[in-house]
Amino acid sequence: MRPNRLAVLIFSALLIAFGCHRRVPITALPPAPPPRPNSAAVALDDANRALNAGSYDEASRAYENYLRLNPAGGLRDQALFRLGLSYALRPVADWVRASAAFRQLVDGFPDSPYRPPASLIVSLHSELDQVNATAQQREQRVRQVTAELDRLKKIDGDRRKRP
Repeated sequence: MRPNRLAVLIFSALLIAFGCHRRVPITALPPAPPPRPNSAAVALDDANRALNAGSYDEASRAYENYLRLNPAGGLRDQALFRLGLSYALRPVADWVRASAAFRQLVDGFPDSPYRPPASLIVSLHSELDQVNATAQQREQRVRQVTAELDRLKKIDGDRRKRP
């Protein structure tokens, strides 16, 4: 039994001695690829670029795309505000959509820094609509009074022609 123990002991000692000194070459891992930006971030960047360039139709499409791709995003309030601006700044403003975006911002983000300007824009546009409606009513009333005055002038002219 002694030779077996001696053989096992020698084999173990050799294994420990040579196993500890063996160097394994370490190869470096390839660098990790840079993280790809998600599609929502790309849509927001595209929208901001288009808005700054004055391409309001393109900007509104990109902001809507961002809002659809990122329904709970941290920049949703900013996107809603700029979406409203992109509708309002078009050559023929779409105030229905602009007001809807601003109201969604005001209602959904009470602590947003974009809330006060959005509220101001909505209230100013509402006042402008009221002023326009009042002006149209005045114009209509002026046309009615003018027509009545012309009718009365004609009646008076007809009376003067009679002997």
